[in-house]
Amino acid sequence: MSDQLKEKLQGCVYSVFTPYDKNEALDFEALERYLTHLYRTGARKFYVMAYNSRYAQLSNDEIFELNAFVTRTVKGLDPENIAIVGDPIHCTTKVSTEFARHAKEIGADLISLLVQEKYYSDNQMLDHFAEVGRESGMALLIHEMVFMSGFDGSQMHWPRSLFAGLPKIPQIMALKEDAKVFETTCAALELEPRIRVIISGRKSALMQYRDHGAKAYLNGVSILDARIGEMFWQAFENKDHKTTDFILEKLEAPFFDVAPAKYGWHRVNKALLQAAGLMHRRDRMPLNHLSDEEYKLIEEIYPPIESAIAELVGK
Repeated sequence: MSDQLKEKLQGCVYSVFTPYDKNEALDFEALERYLTHLYRTGARKFYVMAYNSRYAQLSNDEIFELNAFVTRTVKGLDPENIAIVGDPIHCTTKVSTEFARHAKEIGADLISLLVQEKYYSDNQMLDHFAEVGRESGMALLIHEMVFMSGFDGSQMHWPRSLFAGLPKIPQIMALKEDAKVFETTCAALELEPRIRVIISGRKSALMQYRDHGAKAYLNGVSILDARIGEMFWQAFENKDHKTTDFILEKLEAPFFDVAPAKYGWHRVNKALLQAAGLMHRRDRMPLNHLSDEEYKLIEEIYPPIESAIAELVGK
């Protein structure tokens, strides 16, 4: 089963965004529409994750509810779809284990574990992952992000020794690489093929890892339409520079070079989805969504992107 799971995890993995209604309640109707839209345009791997899915804005009960809803919805669309859910951003090992057990009960394929506790040693982290995997029996995806050192409070990337310890834990099947630093990402890619590595960041940045064994990536601008992600991956594998260049120049750059550079990725991703008519941009404080004045920028840059999508899929 683990080899089959890793095989399915090749290509584009689609993060799930959490919409809210006008009362800031979870908008499951909008979420179901969005998941269905992604599926109908080609998505088969769905990832409910710490920041894109707004876990910092949710109670633990809401995270349980969100994880179950997404898993039920994507498996209802096709039982072969991959459902990845997560644990709270800040919690104990015991709580992570509860979320892993719940993930297994609802039929998810993997649970993503993010540790934001201060880093003191590799064993501290490896013991956490091992206990969650052992006690739950659930397949694990490790969400690798920068740590805060417990010794001096500085930010630090994962040491190579920590990457090297992951394959010793049998339940670990995948790693979401979030350093966005060439040397660290290459160190993570050394885990292939034992552990599938999902690279985050811009598609343009992904290009440099093709010769380092990259097998999967997180969607980026493909949040709008899964055909972008699927076509990009096929072109990436086949070294179809005409298609990759089109996507990078006509779809990615017009968005990433303008909106996230000015307002930040997490403030503009849902605004872009609103411009596409897929969900409202609302968020819960303290993450403040774009104001009406700020949103005008998204309304300006979306039509050329929409036209480029139509040109891409019409080829």
